[in-house]
Amino acid sequence: MNKNDTGKITPINQTDWARVAAMRDEEIAYDADNPMTTEADWEGAVMKMGDKVIGVVRGRGKQKKPTKIPTTLRLSPEVMAYFKATGEGWQTRVDAVLREYVQNHPVS
Repeated sequence: MNKNDTGKITPINQTDWARVAAMRDEEIAYDADNPMTTEADWEGAVMKMGDKVIGVVRGRGKQKKPTKIPTTLRLSPEVMAYFKATGEGWQTRVDAVLREYVQNHPVS
């Protein structure tokens, strides 16, 4: 090691992450130069890693009441492949097909 070399520098993280995770928004110091953001501030935000877009925030707002019920459904590989090949929104299209079937085949 020469006289200008300080050796390997190892950063030490001195943040108490458990305390930070337990903090409520009200406990975080307000800074007029850096105010709290709102959901509207994040509308259309794009998350990038380098030049690659890794996510987009879509402004959907909060749903007033659930319109669909989450469930597990077993489908044949061919059906899954077909609907997934139609792109984003494939689950909505599966729902539309099943809804049409229900309307055209009432239970006696």
